[in-house]
Amino acid sequence: MSFERVARRFGFEPARLAFTLRTAAGSGMALLLAGLLGLDHPQWAAMTVWIAAQPLRGHLIEKSLYRLLGTAAGALYGVALVALGHGSPAVLVPGLALWAGLCAGAGQLLRGFASYGTLLAGYSAAMVALLDASHPTHIAAFGLDRLLTIGLGVVVALAVSLRFAARPPADALHVRMRTLCLDRLRELAAWARTGALPAHTARDTQLAELARLEEGLELQVAGRLDSRREVRALRQALTAQVGLLLWWPGARAPAHTEGAPLVAALQTALDAAGAGRPVGPALLQAATVAESLDAELAAVLRRLGEAACSIEGPHGSASAHARVGTGPDARPAFEPTVVLHRDWIAARETFLRSALTLGLIGGLWLATGWSAAPLLMLGVAVMTTLFSTADDPARIMRSVFCGQLLGAAAALAVQALLWPWVDGAVGRLLMCLPLVLAGAFVLAHPRTARFGFDFNLVGLLLLQPMHARAFAWPTGLAEAAAVVAGPLVALAAFRLVFPPGGRRRYAQLSALMRAEVAAMAAQPKAWQRAAVWRARLQHRVLRLVRCADAAGLAPGRAAREGLAVLATGQAVLALGQMLAQDAWPDADRRRAQAWLRRLARPVRSPAQAHRRGRLLARDALRLGPAPAGPQVASALQHAARALAQAG
Repeated sequence: MSFERVARRFGFEPARLAFTLRTAAGSGMALLLAGLLGLDHPQWAAMTVWIAAQPLRGHLIEKSLYRLLGTAAGALYGVALVALGHGSPAVLVPGLALWAGLCAGAGQLLRGFASYGTLLAGYSAAMVALLDASHPTHIAAFGLDRLLTIGLGVVVALAVSLRFAARPPADALHVRMRTLCLDRLRELAAWARTGALPAHTARDTQLAELARLEEGLELQVAGRLDSRREVRALRQALTAQVGLLLWWPGARAPAHTEGAPLVAALQTALDAAGAGRPVGPALLQAATVAESLDAELAAVLRRLGEAACSIEGPHGSASAHARVGTGPDARPAFEPTVVLHRDWIAARETFLRSALTLGLIGGLWLATGWSAAPLLMLGVAVMTTLFSTADDPARIMRSVFCGQLLGAAAALAVQALLWPWVDGAVGRLLMCLPLVLAGAFVLAHPRTARFGFDFNLVGLLLLQPMHARAFAWPTGLAEAAAVVAGPLVALAAFRLVFPPGGRRRYAQLSALMRAEVAAMAAQPKAWQRAAVWRARLQHRVLRLVRCADAAGLAPGRAAREGLAVLATGQAVLALGQMLAQDAWPDADRRRAQAWLRRLARPVRSPAQAHRRGRLLARDALRLGPAPAGPQVASALQHAARALAQAG
C-alpha cells in the first residue's frame, strides 16, 4: 500500500505529512548531534529545526538567516545584562522588560522575516538571561552554547529541507501583477473611448486583491538577492493601481477628440504586452499624452510606468531616456518611489504592553522569590513579542495554550516514564525521540495542526537531557505550570492592554489619515510634498482595506474612506498651490482659505462627504483663473467630483 493511501486513510494530507516527518527526522538528528558534540542544550537545536523548516526554498533560507541574526543579537544582550547585574533579578527584570518591549515595538514597523528576526531577538535575550541567571560566572559560555545550538539547528534544517523545498514559480507574482495592470489599462482605454466607468463593486474587489498581494510581498520574494529593489518596484506598481482605482470616481467622460490620443497610447502599451515586449516606456508615453486630459491621471500613469521600467529591468528601460549609464553598471533612471505606512501607534502600544506585562511578572518574582517565575517570565516574553504582529493574537493564544499543555504533559511523561529506564545523557537523548516523532503527526493532522507547533517546542523546552536530575512530580508540575501559564497571561495582556484587532487598527488608521489631511491644510507649503503624501496615502489605503478584511468589514467601506481622504487631500494641495501665487484676486483667495479651514475638519458621514463635494465643485467653478495654471484648477475640480462620489 502506497504512502499516500495510508496517509489519507488516517486523515493526513500526504504532502503535509511528508514535510513534517522530514522535519522530525532533522529535529531528531540535530538533537543527537548537539548532544554528541557536548553542547549543553541540544533541545534548542531540535527546536530550531522545527522553527526554521519551511516548504518553500526562499522562506527557508531567509528565515534561517534572520533566526541566526536575531539569536545572536538577543544572546549578546542577555549575556551583557547578566554580566552587568551579576544575575540579580532586580537588574534582569527591568532590562528584559525594556528590551523585549523595544523589539516587539520595532517588529511592528518592519515587514516579513526582518520583523521575525527582531521579535526573536527580544525573547532570545530572555532565554539566555532567565534560564541560567543563577550562574552569572559562566553566562558567556551559556550564551555561546545557545548560539551554537541555534546555528547547528539551522544547518541541519537547511541540509534536510533544501533538497525537498519547492521553488515557487519565479515569475508567478510578476505575471499576476502584469495581469492586474493590463486589466486596469483596458478599463482606462474603454473609458477614454466611450466614457464608461467601472462598477463600484469591481473597484472594491480589486482593492481587496491588491491589499492581499501587498501584505505578502516580502514573503513572495524571500531568499532573492535583489528582493529589496524588487519589492519596492512591485509595491509602487500596486500603489499606482490604487491611485487609478481611487481616481475613477472623479473622472469625467472625455470628448472623443480628447480621448482618442490616450486610447492610441494605451493601445500601444497593450500591444507591447501582448507581444511580450516591455510596457514601461509605452506607459510613460501614455502619461505624457494624459497631461492635457487630466493631471491626476497623468501622475498615476507615470508612477505605473516608472514601476514597470524598474520591474522589467534592462529590457523595460531600453529607451535612451530610461537608463543612466551603459554597460553592466547601468541603473534604472526611475528608482521606485515608495513611502510606506509605519504603524507607530501599534508600535508604541506593543512596546508598552510587552514591557508592562513582563514588568508585572518580574515584580511577582522579586516579591515572592518563586523559583518557577523565570520560566513564566520567559513564556510571557515569547508570547507578547512573537504574536504581537498577528491580526488577533488573543484568539491565537487559545490554540497556543492547548499545544503547550499537551507538550508539557508529553515532556513530563518522558521524564517520569522513559528516563528512569536509561543511564547517561545519550540514553536520555534517545528517549526524547518518541516525542519528536509524535510531533510530526500532531503537526500534520488537520484536527491538531493548529497547536502542533507549540506541542513540539514546549515539549522540547522542558527536557534537559544533558543535565537531568532525579524527577519529582511537584517540581516538574510547577515548571510545566509556569510555562503553560505564559499563554494565559499573554491572553489577559492582549485582552486588557491596548487590545489589538482589526476594528481598532482600522479606526486608528482612519483617524491618522484624516489628521494628516488636517495638518496639510494648516501648512501653506504642503503642496510641495504632494508626491510623498500621495504615495504614502495609497499604501495606507491598502493597509486600511487589509484592516477592514481582518475586522470582517466590507472592503467597500475602506474604499469609500480612502477615496474621501484622497479627494480631500488633493483639494487641499490644489488650494495650497493656488494660494502660493501672489497674483490672485483677494475674493478668490478668501474663498480658498475658507475652504482650507472647512476641509481641515474631518468628514463624519457619507452624506456630509457628498454635500461637501458638491459645494466644492460649485465653488471651484466660481474661482477665477489661477496663476498656477489650468492643471491645478482641473485637479481641484476632479477632487470635488471624487469627494461627492465618496458619499
